[in-house]
Formats: sequence, structure tokens, C-alpha cells
Amino acid sequence: MGVEYKREQPLKNYSSEYYFTLIYFIYRNYTTYKISLSNKLRIIIKVVKSLFLKINFFLYLSIILMGCSEKEDSSSETTNSTYPSNTNTCVTYESENYTCFEKLDTIGSPEYYLIPPTNDFVLIVSNETYSLWTADVSSGDTGFYKDKLRLANNLYTIFEDNFDFLIAVNQHDYESNLNLSARAGYSGINSSVRNIVSGIGLSIYNNTSSYGSSGRLGSFIHMPAHYLVSNGPMLHEIMHQWGNFFFEYDSAHWGVSGVGGGQLGGFEPSTLMTSDNLTSGDYALSTGNYRAASSKYTSSFGTFANGGNSIPYSNFEKWLMGLIPASDVPNFKIPITSGDTYSTRGTDGLFTADSIAEISLTDILSNPSNYYNDTIPKEYRISSTSKIGPRDPDYSTSRKNFRALFVLITNDTLMKKYQGSTKTLDSFQSTIANFSLNSGVNSSTVIEKKWQPVPSGSEVEILGAGTEDSPYKEYLRIPDGNYNFWEATGGLATLQTDDLSGSFKSVLNSRFMSKGDHSRRINIETKKRSHNIVNDPFDDILFFNPF
Repeated sequence: MGVEYKREQPLKNYSSEYYFTLIYFIYRNYTTYKISLSNKLRIIIKVVKSLFLKINFFLYLSIILMGCSEKEDSSSETTNSTYPSNTNTCVTYESENYTCFEKLDTIGSPEYYLIPPTNDFVLIVSNETYSLWTADVSSGDTGFYKDKLRLANNLYTIFEDNFDFLIAVNQHDYESNLNLSARAGYSGINSSVRNIVSGIGLSIYNNTSSYGSSGRLGSFIHMPAHYLVSNGPMLHEIMHQWGNFFFEYDSAHWGVSGVGGGQLGGFEPSTLMTSDNLTSGDYALSTGNYRAASSKYTSSFGTFANGGNSIPYSNFEKWLMGLIPASDVPNFKIPITSGDTYSTRGTDGLFTADSIAEISLTDILSNPSNYYNDTIPKEYRISSTSKIGPRDPDYSTSRKNFRALFVLITNDTLMKKYQGSTKTLDSFQSTIANFSLNSGVNSSTVIEKKWQPVPSGSEVEILGAGTEDSPYKEYLRIPDGNYNFWEATGGLATLQTDDLSGSFKSVLNSRFMSKGDHSRRINIETKKRSHNIVNDPFDDILFFNPF
């Protein structure tokens, strides 16, 4: 069975015929009934034998349910009328040098799958599809919950089964500037499709056929807005293919634990500070208080994220991915508290604990039964003795070269709306090219120095003169403030996104439209980054969105 990170599913949409059939069934067959209109609404109906009350019962429910149906249809019409109808056809798009495949959207209207000359992502062009995938989840299920199987199956009518990740991304409309993450209820989400790895806490399962894959697809990922690929949590969502299923206390992230920091939260064990070594100043510690950070440069950490793509994968995460041996993972430092409570993170990496336990990954893998019983502190109790052990396949034989198919969900108006600006499709293509480069795109940045020691090789910088009322602040320069996939793995794994035409079904090989050399084209605008971070990014609640 696949693992899917998602919220409780909202109200399903059913036709009025469905509701009238249900009412009639109730009327004819039962005395007491329970109708579920949503996950949060329960109506208990008692049908009495009086003919008068039976008639009133039937009419009353009919009016309610018709109203619900009309409200849902009205909401849909309002959303779909935001953009004008698309009058283009594949002939039009191919004249613009796209390779075009026509499919049908959820209401039977034309939906166009376009591959640009850069040959490294797919545009899905449809007002209906864009409306569904950018809908507000509070009004009902969105595209990720209702439409991902249809979309994936359509893609596999064009492409061979060559991809480990399908990554659907909504194009953001800067004019309307809707908060697409808030509407979706997440900043990124991973629906795990297949797992072939034992030892990391997961069962072995394969749901690839539901998506149209013949057995390779690992995850279907959705990012509500296209800029989340470069800023994150793109690395975070990819990591959910392998973790966290290791520890019992948290089913998805590392929480307040020193398992190495990384994309799923937690802190780097070497940054842990105690009352013995942080004794003076504004950040001094007393007994039972601790501070830690996601890296040697930062002054805090997240419980389930560590600042988007600003941080690489930890060694523990690399082991889960099959990139390094367990012996390369430093010992964990786990805060322990008594009773049923867990440590919670405060500002500037502060937390309280009764003690700190130091645990070896290799010992856990060798003796899993020692870490799964009531005598083991809840904080490092593993999820299962049968599913935790040496990784198979291990780092010497595991896959390290991955392929991803990026899909930009848009419509004809929006895809052409920002031509001539840095918000064009060229910019999105450049983001993908940068994210999948097999080399560094180092963009140094600075972060405020608080309690963290100055790392070896780094220097303290002072930005601005400061005044008596507003004293100057000290900053540390971080060598890289934004990681692509290759960098985040320490150069141990690659992610290929280009040469999509090479994965066409054999009968479609001649379809690709090419014009000029667009290989690895990178828009220089994507390389421009601010170097004036005045606050630790982990103080910003946005970095702790429930991804």
C-alpha cells in the first residue's frame, strides 16, 4: 500500500441523481438512517410511519441536497470563468514550435500536452484542469486528490516508463497573486507509488499500474506554485520517497531530534550546545536547556523542514536514499523527556530535555529488537522490528541516477501572459535546468550570527554601520544558500529532466518539434539571489509550513 502525505479528504461531489436515489432508498427500506454528507457532517434521520411526516421528510432533504449541488456548480463556474476559452488547437501550438498531443480534460474538452523545444518539461494547457489543480481545498477535493491518476495515465500514453518521479507544478499567476499553497493546504505533497527498499521502515508495495506506469514510478509529487521548485520544498518532497518511516514517534519528519538536520527537519548533532558550553550572553543556557541548529552556520532548526532548498540532505537521509553506508552516519543525539510529552522547539534553536541520548545507527540496524520495546525511550523507539534493518539494496547497488518528468499545469492565457518578463516559461525552464545540473550553482548568502560558533574557514561580517539605538549586527557567510539535487546529495546522485523526446513511445518518436540548440539553456535571471538576509530564516513561520 502506498504512503500519501495529505490532509483529510473534504466533501466529495456527487450528482443530484445520486442524492435522489439515496433518499428514495432510505425512504423505502429503513426506520433509522445515517447519511454522511461530508467528513464532518452527520445527519441522523428517523423515519416515522405517518404519511404526512414521510412526505415532509422527502421534500426537506430534496431541497437541502439540491441547494448543495447548485452551490458546488456555481463555485465551479466562477472558477472556470476566470480565463477566456482557449480557441487554439495542436495546429496552432505546433506552428509555435511546440510538440502537441491532444487529450480530454475531466469535462471532455480538449486538453493539450505541449513539449517546448527545450525538451525538458511538459505543459498541460486546459482551463478546466488549471482550475481544478488550483482550487481551494476547503471547497472540496482538488486536482491532487481527484485528478492525479487521470493526468499520470495520460502522460504514459505519450512516454515510456522511464521516470522515477512525476512532478506536477501549477503556474503562478502574478496578477491575481492567489496564495496557491494556502488554497492547496500544503506547499508540496508526495504520493508514494512504489517502494522496493527494505530496512528503512516501509513495507514493499507497488501501485504503479494505477498511474499507468509499468513498474518504475516511485512518487507523484505536486507543488502548488512553480517557484517552489527552486525555493523549496522540492528537495523535501523528493526525500519523502524514503522517509521518515524509521522512528515510531513521527510518521513523516525528524522533529526535535539530532539525526543530522537535513530536509525533513531535526538538528545537526555537532551543533548541540548545553549549559556547559554556552554560559554567557543573551543566549546563555541553564541546566536542562539546550540549543541546536540545522547546520554549523544557522542558529535554529525546524521540526519537519529546514528552510526549503537552503540545506542539503543529511547523512542519515543519504543513507535512507541508498547513497552512503550506515557507518558514515554520525551518532544521533536525541533529547529525552519523561512521561508522554516530547521536547518542543522554541526560538533560536532552544529546547528543554531531561537528558540527551547518543545512539548509533549501526547498532539500531544490527539489533532492532533492542529499540522496540517499552523500556526504550519513546523518542528513539523504532517503527518496527520487521521493517528496520540493513538497507536492501545497500549503497553499493542502489539506484543513484534518477529521472523526473516535470509537468507545468497552466492555460493558454496564463502561459503567454508574462512574455518578455522574468516570469515567463523560459524562467521556469531555467529553474528546472538548474535544479537538475550535475554541478554546483553556488550562491553564497549571509545569516545573522547569534549563539552559533564561527565555523572553521568562515568569517564574521558586519553589514551596515549601526547606531547607538540600533547596534550593528554580525553575520556569517554561508557558502551556498540554495541547493540543486546533485549538490544536496553531495554529488552522489543525479536527477535527469531533459531529453524527453527520447522517452516517447516508439510510435511517436518522429513527433518532436526542434528548432535550434536549446540544450541545458539557463536563464541568468534564476541565478540572481539576495545576499541581505537580516533574520535567521528559521524564525519565519513560513519555513515550517506543514509540507
